This record gives sequence, structure tokens and C-alpha cells, in this order.
Amino acid sequence: MASDANAGSCCPPGSWGDLQDSSDVANQAGTALALHTGTSVYVTPANPTETPPSRVVVMASDVFGVGGRRPRLADYIAHATQAQVLLVDFQRTQTAASAKNIKEYIKQFPWTAIEEDVNATFEHVKQVAASDAKIAAVGLCWGVWAAAQMSAKGYPLIAIAGPHPSLHIEGFAFGRDTLDLVKAIKCPTLLLPAGNDPPEFQEDGEASNYLREAFPNKSKVVAFPQMKHGWTARGDFAEPNVKEDTIKALQIITTWLNERFED
Repeated sequence: MASDANAGSCCPPGSWGDLQDSSDVANQAGTALALHTGTSVYVTPANPTETPPSRVVVMASDVFGVGGRRPRLADYIAHATQAQVLLVDFQRTQTAASAKNIKEYIKQFPWTAIEEDVNATFEHVKQVAASDAKIAAVGLCWGVWAAAQMSAKGYPLIAIAGPHPSLHIEGFAFGRDTLDLVKAIKCPTLLLPAGNDPPEFQEDGEASNYLREAFPNKSKVVAFPQMKHGWTARGDFAEPNVKEDTIKALQIITTWLNERFED
């Protein structure tokens, strides 16, 4: 069931809590590797007909870790886009599951705390992928903020996609203007807000309108008004429509990513 017991203002009231459900939505039998920083990465297989890969997705998770269903989400994205997906543990085994203060937990992970692993991730991609590989990012909650930071700071992302985005932690945790971060994003962006996500990320919200104006016919916002924040990664598949809307979100994400990879 939905819970806001440890959500604060990062995850809106009523959001899904720390449900570690590993239900399959796809299974590509990925493997683990360690970046040169020691940080772990779940890696889906490369396209068997194309090595090194010409499509790569860097995936940044939420504040509840990289376990549970998240590797299966990476598998689905890999299968549907023929991209190699790297699910990176940017929070280095830590999670907010037992955090007494979510704001203080998130403040442990400003850009400077993840920059080394971001650099290592892109260095790894440069080593294993085709020289002309296109790189996109998929974020979950906090991970959308991380992906936006990557784009804003000039990493070569061609697209960002993110269900239940937590871009607003730019203000909540770090005291900066969230819209300034949105305006610094340098690539088309797909947002899939839940019904209880902040108004600025809904279909007619200020951030959403800016992204569509900045990247006409490419940025897109698809709302899931019946879902609660966190549903794709942490929603209980036993509850009505959660699994169906997770699959629907993945279909929208991968169709859109395929379009951006073809741009």
C-alpha cells in the first residue's frame, strides 16, 4: 500500500514507500560490474547483433536503492530499445529506507557526491560503446534530478526520460530554483508524473511547458493521474492497475527513446 511515513517533501504525501518487489516485467539476465571508483553497476547484455553498442542508457534510481524491481525495469528498457542499460548505484549502497529525515539523507548526495561516479560511468561507456554511440538517461524519482544535473553540466545525453520525477529536490534539499535546473537541461525530456507529483511537472505545469517549448515535438509529458509517486519502482503489483500502468509507462518511455535514438 502507499505510504508517506518517510517521504517528507521529496516524495509527495501518499507516495509508495520502500517496497522491494522483484516482480519481472522482463528478464535479460544482466550482470554486475564495478566502475573504477568501486561503485556497482547492473549492466544488461549488449545487443547480440551489434557489439560494441551504438545505443546506451544510463539509469539513475530513486532513494530506495537499485534492488527490487529496478533491474527488471532496466531489462525491459534494454530489450525494447536494443540499448545497453547501465543501472548505476550512485548512492553507493545507501538508501533512505531507515532515514529519520529524508531531507538530510538527500543532502548527502549533492552533485559533488555523485560527480566521480558519473564521470566513471561515461568513461566506461566511452571504452565499451561505439565511438558514435548515442547516450540517453532514464531516472526514477531522485534519478531524474541526477539526470537533469548531468545534462545541465554538459554530459552528452541525447534524451532524458523519467517517471514520477523528483526534480523539485533542487529546491527542497539544496535551496536552489527548480525551474533554473529545468531550463539548464540541454536535451529533449519525457516526464511521466504521478497524480500526486507537484503541479509544475503535470501536463500543464510550468516546468513541463518550458521543456516542450525548448524542444518542440520532442519533449513530452504523459501524466498518470491514478498512480502514486514511485509506482514503477515501488508500487505493489497486487494493487489494481499498478502493474498495468508500470508496463504502460515503460512502453511510452521506450517508444519515445527509440524516436530520440533515431533523431
